[in-house]
Amino acid sequence: MRKVMALVATASLLLVTACGSTTAASSGDVAPLESIKVTPGADDSSDPTVTFDTPLVATATGAKVIVEGKGEDIKENQNVKFKSIAYKAEDASLLGSGFAGEPVTLPTNEEFKAQLPALYETLLQAKVGSWVAMVEPAAEAAPAEGASPSASPAEAKAETVVVLKVVASEPIPEASKKLGADEVKKLKDEGSLPTFEMKDEKPAITIPKDKEVPAGLVVDVVKEGTGKVATATSDVSANYTGVRWEDGKQFDSSYDRGEASDFNLSGVIPGWTQGLEGLKAGTQVMLTIPTDLAYGADAASQGRPAGPLVFFVELKEVK
Repeated sequence: MRKVMALVATASLLLVTACGSTTAASSGDVAPLESIKVTPGADDSSDPTVTFDTPLVATATGAKVIVEGKGEDIKENQNVKFKSIAYKAEDASLLGSGFAGEPVTLPTNEEFKAQLPALYETLLQAKVGSWVAMVEPAAEAAPAEGASPSASPAEAKAETVVVLKVVASEPIPEASKKLGADEVKKLKDEGSLPTFEMKDEKPAITIPKDKEVPAGLVVDVVKEGTGKVATATSDVSANYTGVRWEDGKQFDSSYDRGEASDFNLSGVIPGWTQGLEGLKAGTQVMLTIPTDLAYGADAASQGRPAGPLVFFVELKEVK
Protein backbone atom coordinates (compact mmCIF):
# COMPACT_ATOMS: atom_id res chain seq x y z
CA MET A 1 0.00 0.00 0.00
CA ARG A 2 2.83 2.41 0.80
CA LYS A 3 4.42 1.82 -2.58
CA VAL A 4 1.07 2.34 -4.30
CA MET A 5 0.46 5.60 -2.48
CA ALA A 6 3.93 6.95 -3.21
CA LEU A 7 3.14 7.09 -6.92
CA VAL A 8 0.07 9.21 -6.28
CA ALA A 9 2.17 12.12 -5.06
CA THR A 10 3.30 12.90 -8.62
CA ALA A 11 -0.11 12.62 -10.27
CA SER A 12 -2.05 15.62 -11.58
CA LEU A 13 -5.39 15.91 -9.81
CA LEU A 14 -8.81 17.29 -10.71
CA LEU A 15 -10.37 17.86 -7.30
CA VAL A 16 -14.15 17.54 -7.13
CA THR A 17 -16.00 18.33 -3.95
CA ALA A 18 -19.17 16.52 -2.95
CA CYS A 19 -20.27 18.96 -0.29
CA GLY A 20 -23.98 19.59 -0.31
CA SER A 21 -24.56 16.66 -2.65
CA THR A 22 -26.28 13.32 -2.12
CA THR A 23 -23.72 11.57 -4.33
CA ALA A 24 -20.98 9.44 -2.79
CA ALA A 25 -17.96 11.26 -1.42
CA SER A 26 -15.21 11.50 -4.03
CA SER A 27 -12.28 13.51 -5.28
CA GLY A 28 -10.25 13.61 -8.47
CA ASP A 29 -11.17 11.88 -11.72
CA VAL A 30 -13.65 9.27 -10.47
CA ALA A 31 -15.25 8.25 -13.77
CA PRO A 32 -13.01 5.17 -14.10
CA LEU A 33 -14.20 4.02 -10.66
CA GLU A 34 -17.88 3.81 -11.62
CA SER A 35 -17.78 0.08 -12.36
CA ILE A 36 -16.14 -0.91 -9.05
CA LYS A 37 -18.34 -2.99 -6.76
CA VAL A 38 -17.38 -4.21 -3.30
CA THR A 39 -18.90 -7.06 -1.30
CA PRO A 40 -17.42 -7.04 2.22
CA GLY A 41 -15.97 -10.24 3.63
CA ALA A 42 -17.34 -12.08 6.65
CA ASP A 43 -15.37 -9.84 9.04
CA ASP A 44 -12.57 -7.26 9.08
CA SER A 45 -9.97 -10.01 8.68
CA SER A 46 -11.52 -11.42 5.51
CA ASP A 47 -10.83 -10.18 1.98
CA PRO A 48 -13.74 -8.47 0.25
CA THR A 49 -14.95 -9.45 -3.19
CA VAL A 50 -14.11 -6.63 -5.60
CA THR A 51 -15.14 -6.47 -9.24
CA PHE A 52 -14.65 -3.85 -11.96
CA ASP A 53 -14.64 -3.60 -15.72
CA THR A 54 -11.27 -4.40 -17.24
CA PRO A 55 -9.07 -2.99 -18.41
CA LEU A 56 -9.72 -0.09 -16.05
CA VAL A 57 -8.26 2.93 -17.84
CA ALA A 58 -7.45 6.05 -15.85
CA THR A 59 -5.00 8.83 -16.59
CA ALA A 60 -5.50 10.87 -13.41
CA THR A 61 -5.84 10.01 -9.73
CA GLY A 62 -9.28 9.57 -8.24
CA ALA A 63 -10.81 8.30 -5.00
CA LYS A 64 -14.43 7.49 -4.23
CA VAL A 65 -16.51 5.98 -1.41
CA ILE A 66 -17.96 2.74 -2.80
CA VAL A 67 -19.80 1.60 0.34
CA GLU A 68 -20.78 4.23 2.89
CA GLY A 69 -19.93 3.60 6.53
CA LYS A 70 -22.19 4.23 9.50
CA GLY A 71 -19.62 5.31 12.07
CA GLU A 72 -18.32 8.69 13.17
CA ASP A 73 -17.29 11.35 10.68
CA ILE A 74 -13.60 11.30 9.77
CA LYS A 75 -11.95 14.61 10.60
CA GLU A 76 -8.66 16.45 10.28
CA ASN A 77 -5.83 15.56 12.66
CA GLN A 78 -7.01 12.03 13.29
CA ASN A 79 -5.26 8.70 12.98
CA VAL A 80 -7.31 6.75 10.44
CA LYS A 81 -6.88 2.98 10.70
CA PHE A 82 -7.62 1.00 7.58
CA LYS A 83 -7.06 -2.29 5.77
CA SER A 84 -6.49 -2.44 2.05
CA ILE A 85 -6.37 -4.72 -0.95
CA ALA A 86 -4.81 -3.98 -4.35
CA TYR A 87 -5.56 -5.20 -7.86
CA LYS A 88 -3.98 -4.85 -11.26
CA ALA A 89 -5.99 -2.35 -13.31
CA GLU A 90 -5.47 -4.24 -16.55
CA ASP A 91 -7.10 -7.54 -15.57
CA ALA A 92 -8.27 -7.22 -11.91
CA SER A 93 -5.73 -9.80 -10.75
CA LEU A 94 -4.87 -9.60 -7.05
CA LEU A 95 -1.61 -7.82 -6.21
CA GLY A 96 -1.78 -8.08 -2.43
CA SER A 97 -4.03 -7.82 0.63
CA GLY A 98 -3.57 -6.60 4.18
CA PHE A 99 -6.91 -7.76 5.57
CA ALA A 100 -5.45 -10.71 7.46
CA GLY A 101 -3.04 -8.45 9.34
CA GLU A 102 -3.25 -5.43 11.61
CA PRO A 103 -4.71 -2.14 10.34
CA VAL A 104 -2.38 0.48 8.90
CA THR A 105 -2.52 3.95 10.46
CA LEU A 106 -2.63 7.06 8.29
CA PRO A 107 -2.78 10.52 9.93
CA THR A 108 -5.07 13.08 8.30
CA ASN A 109 -2.48 15.82 8.59
CA GLU A 110 -0.91 18.36 6.24
CA GLU A 111 1.70 15.88 4.98
CA PHE A 112 -1.02 13.42 3.95
CA LYS A 113 -2.99 16.25 2.33
CA ALA A 114 0.04 17.32 0.29
CA GLN A 115 0.99 13.82 -0.86
CA LEU A 116 -2.43 12.24 -1.41
CA PRO A 117 -4.96 15.06 -1.87
CA ALA A 118 -7.63 12.97 -3.64
CA LEU A 119 -7.71 10.30 -0.94
CA TYR A 120 -7.45 12.96 1.79
CA GLU A 121 -10.43 14.94 0.44
CA THR A 122 -12.50 11.78 0.06
CA LEU A 123 -11.81 10.51 3.57
CA LEU A 124 -12.76 13.86 5.11
CA GLN A 125 -16.21 13.49 3.51
CA ALA A 126 -16.61 9.90 4.73
CA LYS A 127 -17.41 7.96 7.91
CA VAL A 128 -15.73 5.14 9.76
CA GLY A 129 -16.74 1.87 8.14
CA SER A 130 -16.60 3.26 4.61
CA TRP A 131 -15.04 1.37 1.72
CA VAL A 132 -12.99 3.65 -0.54
CA ALA A 133 -11.57 2.87 -3.98
CA MET A 134 -8.54 4.71 -5.35
CA VAL A 135 -6.85 4.60 -8.72
CA GLU A 136 -3.58 6.19 -9.74
CA PRO A 137 -1.68 6.57 -12.99
CA ALA A 138 1.66 4.91 -13.56
CA ALA A 139 4.82 6.99 -13.61
CA GLU A 140 4.94 9.18 -16.69
CA ALA A 141 5.92 7.06 -19.67
CA ALA A 142 9.20 7.80 -21.41
CA PRO A 143 9.26 8.68 -25.12
CA ALA A 144 9.58 5.71 -27.45
CA GLU A 145 13.09 4.68 -28.50
CA GLY A 146 14.31 6.82 -31.36
CA ALA A 147 11.69 9.51 -30.80
CA SER A 148 12.63 13.18 -30.78
CA PRO A 149 13.60 14.48 -27.32
CA SER A 150 10.97 17.17 -27.80
CA ALA A 151 8.21 14.63 -28.42
CA SER A 152 5.41 14.55 -25.85
CA PRO A 153 5.62 11.56 -23.46
CA ALA A 154 2.95 8.88 -23.68
CA GLU A 155 -0.04 9.53 -21.46
CA ALA A 156 0.36 7.69 -18.16
CA LYS A 157 -2.30 5.10 -17.35
CA ALA A 158 -3.35 3.48 -14.12
CA GLU A 159 -1.58 0.28 -13.09
CA THR A 160 -3.18 -0.27 -9.69
CA VAL A 161 -6.62 -0.14 -8.11
CA VAL A 162 -6.67 0.01 -4.31
CA VAL A 163 -9.73 -0.62 -2.15
CA LEU A 164 -9.55 0.15 1.54
CA LYS A 165 -11.90 -0.09 4.49
CA VAL A 166 -11.70 2.44 7.32
CA VAL A 167 -12.00 0.43 10.53
CA ALA A 168 -11.42 3.21 13.07
CA SER A 169 -10.36 6.80 13.59
CA GLU A 170 -9.11 8.60 16.68
CA PRO A 171 -7.46 11.92 17.53
CA ILE A 172 -3.72 12.07 16.88
CA PRO A 173 -2.06 11.96 20.31
CA GLU A 174 0.33 14.72 21.26
CA ALA A 175 3.87 13.88 20.22
CA SER A 176 6.22 12.63 22.92
CA LYS A 177 8.68 15.21 24.24
CA LYS A 178 12.33 15.01 25.18
CA LEU A 179 12.69 14.71 28.95
CA GLY A 180 14.77 17.27 30.84
CA ALA A 181 18.02 16.51 32.63
CA ASP A 182 16.32 16.49 36.06
CA GLU A 183 13.66 14.05 34.85
CA VAL A 184 16.32 11.75 33.41
CA LYS A 185 18.34 11.86 36.65
CA LYS A 186 15.25 11.00 38.70
CA LEU A 187 14.45 7.98 36.52
CA LYS A 188 18.08 6.86 36.67
CA ASP A 189 18.20 7.17 40.47
CA GLU A 190 15.02 5.07 40.68
CA GLY A 191 16.54 2.33 38.53
CA SER A 192 13.93 2.94 35.83
CA LEU A 193 16.31 3.31 32.89
CA PRO A 194 18.09 0.66 30.81
CA THR A 195 21.73 -0.08 31.56
CA PHE A 196 24.57 -1.62 29.57
CA GLU A 197 27.90 -3.32 29.97
CA MET A 198 30.57 -4.01 27.40
CA LYS A 199 31.07 -7.69 26.62
CA ASP A 200 33.65 -8.66 24.01
CA GLU A 201 33.79 -4.98 23.04
CA LYS A 202 30.05 -4.93 22.34
CA PRO A 203 27.32 -3.28 24.47
CA ALA A 204 24.88 -5.66 26.20
CA ILE A 205 21.72 -3.73 27.11
CA THR A 206 19.51 -4.65 30.08
CA ILE A 207 15.90 -3.41 30.38
CA PRO A 208 14.82 -2.67 33.97
CA LYS A 209 12.36 -5.22 35.35
CA ASP A 210 8.85 -4.22 36.42
CA LYS A 211 9.30 -0.61 35.29
CA GLU A 212 7.05 1.40 32.99
CA VAL A 213 8.54 2.78 29.82
CA PRO A 214 9.42 6.49 30.36
CA ALA A 215 6.81 8.96 29.14
CA GLY A 216 9.11 10.72 26.69
CA LEU A 217 12.45 10.59 24.93
CA VAL A 218 15.30 9.82 27.36
CA VAL A 219 18.81 10.98 26.45
CA ASP A 220 21.08 9.43 29.09
CA VAL A 221 24.67 10.52 28.43
CA VAL A 222 27.06 8.00 29.95
CA LYS A 223 30.26 9.51 28.57
CA GLU A 224 30.55 13.01 27.13
CA GLY A 225 32.73 13.56 24.10
CA THR A 226 34.94 16.51 23.26
CA GLY A 227 34.53 16.74 19.50
CA LYS A 228 32.33 18.67 17.12
CA VAL A 229 28.68 19.22 18.09
CA ALA A 230 26.02 17.47 16.01
CA THR A 231 23.10 19.38 14.54
CA ALA A 232 19.78 17.99 13.34
CA THR A 233 21.19 17.81 9.78
CA SER A 234 24.75 16.65 10.47
CA ASP A 235 26.42 13.79 8.66
CA VAL A 236 27.69 11.50 11.40
CA SER A 237 29.39 8.17 11.95
CA ALA A 238 28.20 6.05 14.87
CA ASN A 239 28.37 2.61 16.41
CA TYR A 240 25.14 1.42 17.97
CA THR A 241 23.08 -1.47 19.29
CA GLY A 242 19.26 -1.41 19.41
CA VAL A 243 16.84 -3.53 21.45
CA ARG A 244 13.10 -3.50 22.07
CA TRP A 245 11.91 -2.27 25.48
CA GLU A 246 9.20 -4.94 25.59
CA ASP A 247 11.49 -7.96 25.60
CA GLY A 248 15.05 -6.65 25.42
CA LYS A 249 15.65 -8.47 22.14
CA GLN A 250 18.33 -7.01 19.90
CA PHE A 251 17.19 -6.12 16.37
CA ASP A 252 20.22 -4.31 15.00
CA SER A 253 23.86 -3.62 15.85
CA SER A 254 26.71 -2.04 13.92
CA TYR A 255 29.07 -3.72 16.40
CA ASP A 256 28.04 -7.09 14.98
CA ARG A 257 28.89 -5.85 11.48
CA GLY A 258 32.31 -4.73 12.66
CA GLU A 259 32.12 -1.14 11.47
CA ALA A 260 30.41 2.15 12.28
CA SER A 261 27.46 3.35 10.21
CA ASP A 262 27.35 6.66 8.34
CA PHE A 263 24.10 8.61 8.01
CA ASN A 264 22.55 12.06 8.11
CA LEU A 265 20.56 12.92 11.23
CA SER A 266 17.74 14.34 9.09
CA GLY A 267 17.10 10.88 7.61
CA VAL A 268 16.70 8.74 10.72
CA ILE A 269 13.86 8.15 13.18
CA PRO A 270 12.88 11.28 15.18
CA GLY A 271 14.22 9.79 18.42
CA TRP A 272 17.69 9.64 16.91
CA THR A 273 17.51 13.13 15.41
CA GLN A 274 16.32 14.68 18.66
CA GLY A 275 18.47 12.44 20.84
CA LEU A 276 21.81 13.03 19.11
CA GLU A 277 21.33 16.70 18.23
CA GLY A 278 23.57 18.81 20.49
CA LEU A 279 25.89 15.95 21.45
CA LYS A 280 29.64 16.08 20.79
CA ALA A 281 31.63 13.55 18.80
CA GLY A 282 32.99 10.93 21.17
CA THR A 283 29.82 10.87 23.30
CA GLN A 284 28.32 7.58 24.45
CA VAL A 285 24.58 7.75 25.13
CA MET A 286 21.63 5.54 25.97
CA LEU A 287 18.47 6.55 24.08
CA THR A 288 15.07 5.31 25.27
CA ILE A 289 12.71 6.18 22.45
CA PRO A 290 8.87 6.10 22.70
CA THR A 291 6.92 4.43 19.90
CA ASP A 292 5.86 7.63 18.13
CA LEU A 293 9.48 8.82 17.89
CA ALA A 294 10.65 5.37 16.73
CA TYR A 295 8.94 3.50 13.87
CA GLY A 296 5.34 4.29 14.82
CA ALA A 297 2.25 2.33 15.78
CA ASP A 298 2.20 0.19 12.62
CA ALA A 299 5.92 -0.67 12.64
CA ALA A 300 5.28 -4.41 12.76
CA SER A 301 3.21 -4.33 9.56
CA GLN A 302 6.19 -2.68 7.84
CA GLY A 303 8.63 -5.31 9.08
CA ARG A 304 10.28 -2.90 11.52
CA PRO A 305 10.89 -3.20 15.28
CA ALA A 306 7.71 -2.26 17.11
CA GLY A 307 7.06 -0.35 20.30
CA PRO A 308 9.50 1.68 22.42
CA LEU A 309 13.14 1.10 21.53
CA VAL A 310 16.43 1.42 23.41
CA PHE A 311 19.78 2.22 21.76
CA PHE A 312 23.33 2.43 22.99
CA VAL A 313 25.03 4.89 20.62
CA GLU A 314 28.68 5.89 20.37
CA LEU A 315 28.86 9.06 18.29
CA LYS A 316 32.25 8.51 16.73
CA GLU A 317 32.39 11.41 14.28
CA VAL A 318 30.47 14.53 13.30
CA LYS A 319 31.54 15.33 9.75
